[in-house]
Order: sequence, then structure tokens, then C-alpha cells
Amino acid sequence: MQISAAQHSDVAAWLRLAEEVVPLFGPMPGFDAVLAREIAQKQAYCARTGIGSAAFTGCVLISNNGLQIAIRWLAVSSEFRRRGIGKMLVEAVLSSVLSESIIHVDTFVAGSSGSEADRRLYESCGFSPSEILGEADMIRQRYARKL
Repeated sequence: MQISAAQHSDVAAWLRLAEEVVPLFGPMPGFDAVLAREIAQKQAYCARTGIGSAAFTGCVLISNNGLQIAIRWLAVSSEFRRRGIGKMLVEAVLSSVLSESIIHVDTFVAGSSGSEADRRLYESCGFSPSEILGEADMIRQRYARKL
């Protein structure tokens, strides 16, 4: 498995993966514009089974404001889940940011679909649960880690 910075030629594969995870994340209007911006700013990483045009297996977007970093979106293709790809993507992000940074991710709250897998992933990467965010039908659990 290879983790690398995303390229503009990856957009179609990202959008296919985004469509696959709509049942988990909900519709993502304007995602293509966000994706193009993050790729241009070198804040997008992808996982592949090999070099070049090999299978696109997962991806992660971050926002990096100096010492405050957020994992904004992480997804792994259903056929490649539970193989450590999510962890490799998170570790790639962690290795790309400055020490002394604080990195966080807002993800599924306990009891919702996907929450157990997310908890295991982020805790295995050294994140700790912190506050619950949101209101009504958009409640999220924040996980944070100081580097």
C-alpha cells in the first residue's frame, strides 16, 4: 500500500469514493471544489494498492492552520476496509505536520453507525475523546491529539 499526496488527476476517484460513503456522511454538495482546493494546498492524501493508476483505496483531507490541524474527511473504499488503510492515512497526516501541533477530528458519536470503528482507529493513533459537538441530528465526537 502506498500513501501519497493527492494529484488533480485523482479527483474522479475521490468523487467515486465520496459517492460510496454518502450513506455514512450524507450528501456533500460542493465537495469537488473543496477537494480541488485541498489538493492544490497539498492537504490531501490518498492510498493506493501500488504506484500510478493502481487501485485507489482511501483518502484523507486535512486543514492545516499552523499548529491547529483538523482531519476534515477520511474514507476507505468498502472492499479495502479493516486492512489498516485508515491508520496508514492518519499516520501520513501525523508525520506531515509540525511537532507541537494539535490535531483533531470530529467523527461519529457513540451509538451511531461507524462510531466503533472510528473510535478504534483514532485511539490506536494516539487520539483521545474530548467534547461532544453539534446539535439536533448533527452531533459529533471530537478526538484530539497533541504532537
